[in-house]
Amino acid sequence: MIEYNFTIVVTTFLFTMTMLPSVYLRYLPFRTVLGDEVRKTLLHGYATIFFCENALILLLIFSNILSYTLETYKHIYFFAGYAPYFALNLILIRPYLAQHAFILGIQQILATTIATCAAILTLLFVSVDHFFDYVYLFFLIYLALYLLTFPLVLPFFRQIFLRFSSISTERFWLYIAPLPFLVFFHEIFHSVGDKVLVLDFFISRLILAGAAIFIALVAWRGLEHILQQAATTERSLTLLRRMNSFRAYTRSLQDKQARLAIVRHDLRHNAKMLADLIARGEDEAAIKLIQSLNYQIDATSVEHFAENSMVDSALAVYVQQAREKNIPIEVKIDTPSTFAAEVDFALLLSNLLENAIQAEEREAEAARDIRVRARTAGDSIFLSIENRCSSPLKLSPKGLPTRRIDAGHGYGTRSVEIFAEKYGAEFFTEHTDGYFRFFMQLPLGQDFKNQS
Repeated sequence: MIEYNFTIVVTTFLFTMTMLPSVYLRYLPFRTVLGDEVRKTLLHGYATIFFCENALILLLIFSNILSYTLETYKHIYFFAGYAPYFALNLILIRPYLAQHAFILGIQQILATTIATCAAILTLLFVSVDHFFDYVYLFFLIYLALYLLTFPLVLPFFRQIFLRFSSISTERFWLYIAPLPFLVFFHEIFHSVGDKVLVLDFFISRLILAGAAIFIALVAWRGLEHILQQAATTERSLTLLRRMNSFRAYTRSLQDKQARLAIVRHDLRHNAKMLADLIARGEDEAAIKLIQSLNYQIDATSVEHFAENSMVDSALAVYVQQAREKNIPIEVKIDTPSTFAAEVDFALLLSNLLENAIQAEEREAEAARDIRVRARTAGDSIFLSIENRCSSPLKLSPKGLPTRRIDAGHGYGTRSVEIFAEKYGAEFFTEHTDGYFRFFMQLPLGQDFKNQS
């Protein structure tokens, strides 16, 4: 009797252990968006559920409310075992209902496929009639196989949301979330009896695994397509904004040229006036005339910030915008006169400056400040942009302000990520001392990815 009770305890413990890898896979996609407190709460919650499920199952079996059979464990696994963990995720990891449902479906298909393989391996050692007598062996093989699949499946579960976090995909998930369940529920219907059906349904389980792989690939490719479309749209809008800004800058240059033409036209007349004033000894009037001429000439001058014409034009546009909005801006730029990434670098710089200006407009006027630095060292350009930011920021796993929390800050996550991926650049950010700082290292003189 003691040996029988001990077998029940060990079997139940191993059974609840088999659910933990699945719990981890359902948690992993959301890990990067969770704060430390939420992670800690989830960990404590998972541990509590694990021990409570152990205790409850043993209590129900020893009280003869549940029978100690394979069918009992199947019912618990398919209909109850995962539910508390899933409910805890829904409560603490929000608002991702459709994403939770999709991950649950894919994970359950994966677990069922692994269980099929584990059952077949178990049947190599025991007969079908004595399968439940050695069900602990099945659980051990199942756990070992599940852990062996981690190197293959972890990249998918880790990246499925993180890789596409910079775009809005809520509607996509609403459409695709039911697909894994439509496939999986068919298998549940045929799997909840007290018999070992793995050999009878082996082919259908292979088809189930193939369907899961197909659905996962469809989801990934669909998100890749959305990402590409979003990147194209954002680039088009960025170029349109740049064109509008450069149009305004061109108009200001034309205005300065018109003023310069007037100054040149009046130069001989002003020179005569100056000579007459000096001849008559009217020094004070002559000084005022010289000051007036200096002011007119200064008003026609064009300020230059960089040797590279593309970078210089981008800086000129947004420095002028910042000054018009009473935002102090300090620029020190040292870039090569020409380099392979100059066009995209100028566009990125324009995007960062435009959004820094937008962020500064929300700061108190006395506290506004933007600093732009770039220098060439070795085979790299090092860029830093910092601006005042008194409000708290939530950064994405890649170090950029998240759109959901920080829509007003404006650092274009997609443009930065696309540029970094295309040119092999490295970037990071920090938010300290009331400043938000963006740093980037751009390598020069290497082959770049061909991206539109």
